[in-house]
Amino acid sequence: MGQLVATTLTFGLAAIVLILVVRLCLKEKVAWPLLVLISGLITCLMEPLFDNLYGLYFFEKGQWHLYTTFDSAQPIWLPPAYLAFYGGAAVYVVRALQAQPAMSTVWRMYWQIVAMAIVSEISYISVLGVYEYQGNQPFVMFGYPIFLGFTNAMSALVGGIIIYRVLPKVKGRIESLSLVPVIPGAFAMGLFGSGIVYLSVRQIEELQDTILLHLAALTVVIGIASTINLFGKSFVVRPDSK
Repeated sequence: MGQLVATTLTFGLAAIVLILVVRLCLKEKVAWPLLVLISGLITCLMEPLFDNLYGLYFFEKGQWHLYTTFDSAQPIWLPPAYLAFYGGAAVYVVRALQAQPAMSTVWRMYWQIVAMAIVSEISYISVLGVYEYQGNQPFVMFGYPIFLGFTNAMSALVGGIIIYRVLPKVKGRIESLSLVPVIPGAFAMGLFGSGIVYLSVRQIEELQDTILLHLAALTVVIGIASTINLFGKSFVVRPDSK
């Protein structure tokens, strides 16, 4: 039942996001929102590596299976989840910054995406029961390492900030394709770049059940917050603004 609900819910949400984005493209005669959705979609190819490093395990029994790589069985609903969450949220970020380019906008969107990530992850883990986080995990709430909600928000937010900044400089269809790698790059920056200290500690067996693991998890949150602050001040706030 969990797989059925997860699949129906995720494909339904992705369909809504796709319809809204297509309407935006037709209304404003632009193609970049669709390319951002594609960028979010292909980011799902990085999920198996995340699963291995962070200890996420998709239950294989009863799973509506898509493919297996890095010894991680990926469910059929994962690609639309990435399209809706990472792609859709990034489009939202760009539009919000176009309307109000300010640090207050950046931080408001960050907390909104964090809240959305935490609620959705806990729902899929504790309510639908389609995956779990294995091994020793810090700051667990309802089966979810809560600090990861802060990291998941970075991909859409930083990706959206970068796209917002470069859009005026992107000319023509060929150049527009350069938007596609942005969100996967932001995903890697947050989960594997800012997370390098935590991941290094997590791979040391003797340290997996210590306070050091919790302190290392905090470096992920702090690193991401500092990155968002840097990108916001560098790429969103104009030099002449207060």
